[in-house]
Amino acid sequence: MELHELTEIIDCLSSERKVFYYFRDRYALMLLKDYIGNKAMPIKTLRKSPYANLLHKAVVKKALGLAGNGIITADQLEMVWEEKPLAFVTSLSQWGEGKVDWKWNQMSRKGYHLVLQLNMATDHTEHFKRLIKPDDLHGFNMDGHPSLDEGERETLAWVRLDLEFETNEVLIEEIQCDWIREVREAVREGYEWYGEYTEEQLETYANKVLAPYAKVWEEAMLSATIDFIRHDLGIDTIYYHSFETGAVLKHITYDKPPRSLYTKLPTRFAFQKTNRGPEFLMRDKSVHKRLKKVKEPQWFTLPKVA
Repeated sequence: MELHELTEIIDCLSSERKVFYYFRDRYALMLLKDYIGNKAMPIKTLRKSPYANLLHKAVVKKALGLAGNGIITADQLEMVWEEKPLAFVTSLSQWGEGKVDWKWNQMSRKGYHLVLQLNMATDHTEHFKRLIKPDDLHGFNMDGHPSLDEGERETLAWVRLDLEFETNEVLIEEIQCDWIREVREAVREGYEWYGEYTEEQLETYANKVLAPYAKVWEEAMLSATIDFIRHDLGIDTIYYHSFETGAVLKHITYDKPPRSLYTKLPTRFAFQKTNRGPEFLMRDKSVHKRLKKVKEPQWFTLPKVA
């Protein structure tokens, strides 16, 4: 995307602090709520929808139990809530340098990306700073990655987005989490260069404080992303890279990301496979050239609301 578009989005949408709450499988409730919209819908209609597999989730079954006469509403889906969900604060940033180093930055096309950051809230920060006295700008995040700076919040994960309003499309280019991986490695290898802490303090942080986040970070990040795309950007055509095609288009030869993030995760969210990528990407000549290296190019696309 162009820099002026990116800047305008960040300026318009960064004025208010946005809190995002998450608990296991909340994504199923959120996707179904969007699909139903403002109207009531027969449950039998949902069973024939692209989101039918979500009806087997325990949290969804609770909502279905509230439905009368086999009719479900978005309000009934919202009534299902965990007593103590994880709290996050989302923020926006940018990635890319236009036509400079775009291959090094693992971008499918030249330009800039909008970054949505999923940052841990105050309750995490209090425990974290009591156990770990960080001495690095990014805590357990990697330097040079799009996480918040020291003194703001701890960035759990982020998503890079390429988009065009003209075609009403967003491509989820990358979903990543340094924090959990680096904490686990520090525990395993006994690293002590992230701050001042004892081995016991680090293990307490990893096994008690961070553990609930580690269980759901993928779901939480993708849920927050879809919610942001649909309700803040107002775009309803959402694409997601597949593992093989994404690696080629983003110039990733070594150190490829976890395969499950580009196979199991989108499938869990009811994304469907397609051999046609976003229109704005397919118009790019360099993309077509790289696609020749892929035997069967594939993306994922999220079913639109009813």
